[in-house]
Amino acid sequence: MSNIENIFSDRRKKEQELKLTYSKYIFNSHLIMFLIIVLGAVLINYSKWIAIASKAELYSVYTAATVAFSYYLVNSKIKTHIKEADAVFLLPLEKYYRKVGLKTVIHSTIVHIITVIIFYFATKPITNLVGNIDRLSIIMLLIVIIWNNLLKYLQVIHYKEVIWSKLLLFVVIFIQLLVLFFENTAIRVIYFISIIVLAVFTLHIMKNAGSNVNDKDQEKYVVNWNQAADYDKHRMENYLKFVNMFVDVPLSGVKVARRKYFDVLLPKLTKDNFREDYSFKYYYYRVFLRQENTIYLALRLMLLAALVIFSFKNAYVSGLAIISYSYLTIIQLVPLYKQMSNNIWHSILPVGENIKIKSYKKLLTIVIFITTVILTVISAFLTSFSGVNMVVIVGSLVIANIISKIFIEKVK
Repeated sequence: MSNIENIFSDRRKKEQELKLTYSKYIFNSHLIMFLIIVLGAVLINYSKWIAIASKAELYSVYTAATVAFSYYLVNSKIKTHIKEADAVFLLPLEKYYRKVGLKTVIHSTIVHIITVIIFYFATKPITNLVGNIDRLSIIMLLIVIIWNNLLKYLQVIHYKEVIWSKLLLFVVIFIQLLVLFFENTAIRVIYFISIIVLAVFTLHIMKNAGSNVNDKDQEKYVVNWNQAADYDKHRMENYLKFVNMFVDVPLSGVKVARRKYFDVLLPKLTKDNFREDYSFKYYYYRVFLRQENTIYLALRLMLLAALVIFSFKNAYVSGLAIISYSYLTIIQLVPLYKQMSNNIWHSILPVGENIKIKSYKKLLTIVIFITTVILTVISAFLTSFSGVNMVVIVGSLVIANIISKIFIEKVK
C-alpha cells in the first residue's frame, strides 16, 4: 500500500517542482511590476465605483462574478497523476488506490475553499450593501464544494464523464453562492430542487461505478486507468499550452486544435502566395494565428494594457501602458523566429533566409502597429479630450512603434 502512495506522492512533488520552475520565468520582474500596477488601478477604481454604483449595478456585477467563479469551480480539473503505463504496472495495487484518490479530493477541496475565501473578500464590498451572509449557507457551500470534487473524481476514476453533469453542478454552485448572501424564496426553491436532482444523479453515478464488480477480491469501484490517464494528460496539456505563451516548453505530442474563428484574419490564398518572395509571408500569418505562444501572447498583454488604460483614464498612464505593451510584446515575439526555424516546414521550400527574415519582420511590424493603434484609440476615447492629452497619446504610439522597430531589426 505504501508503494502506490509513494509513487503518486513523488509525481505530485515533481509536478509542483515543474510548476515552480516555470513560475520563475512567467512571473518575472517586468510582469510582477505590471500586475501590481494593474491591481492598484483596479482596487482604486473598484472603491470609487462602489461609492456611486446603484443597486442594479451591484446586483449585476455580483451575479457576473458568481457566474465566472462557479464556472471555475466546475471546470477546474482534479489531479489524478495517473499515467498510461499504470494500467499495467499498478493494476495489482488497484485496491489500494482509494487512499490516493481521497488525497486527490482533499487537495482539490482545499484549493477551492481557498478560492472561495478570496472570492468572499473580493465581493464583500458589494455584498455588504445588497445582502447579509447566511452562516448556515456557508456550511452548505462547503458540502457542495466537496460534493463537486467527489462527483468529478467518481466520473474520472471509476465511471465516465457525463457532460450535462457539469451544467447541473454549475447551477447548484451558482445558486448556492446567491443563497449565501440573498434572502429570496424563489432562489431557495430552485436551489432545493437542484440539490435533489444532483443527489439522484450522484446515486446513479455511484451505482453504475460499482455495478460491474462481483468478485469479492476486487475493489468495489474499479479504476478506469486509461480514461484517468487521458484526463490527466489533457490537464497537463492545458497547463503547458498556457505556460508556452510565456516561455518555451516541451509540447511534443500535445494536440493543438484549429482555431477557426481566426480564419477571418488570414489573407486569402492566391497564386502570389506561391511566389518565392511572398510564400513565407502567408506561412507566418498562419503560424501567428494558430500557435499557442503567438497571438494569445499579444492579446493577453494588450488586454492588460487596456485594463490599465481603462482604470486610470489618464493620458500619461495610457502612454506608458502603450509603450510598455509594445516593449513586453516585441521582446517575446522576436525570439520566436529561431523557434520557428527549427520546424521542418521552415526548411522545405527553397527560399532564401533573407526572404524568411524579411517576411517575419513585416509580420511583427503589422502586429505591433495594429495593436498599438487599437490601444491608442481606446486611450483617446477614455481620456478627456485636450491638445496635450492627444499629443501624449499619439506620441506614445510613435515611440512604441520605434521601440518595436529597434527590436524587430534584431531578428536573424
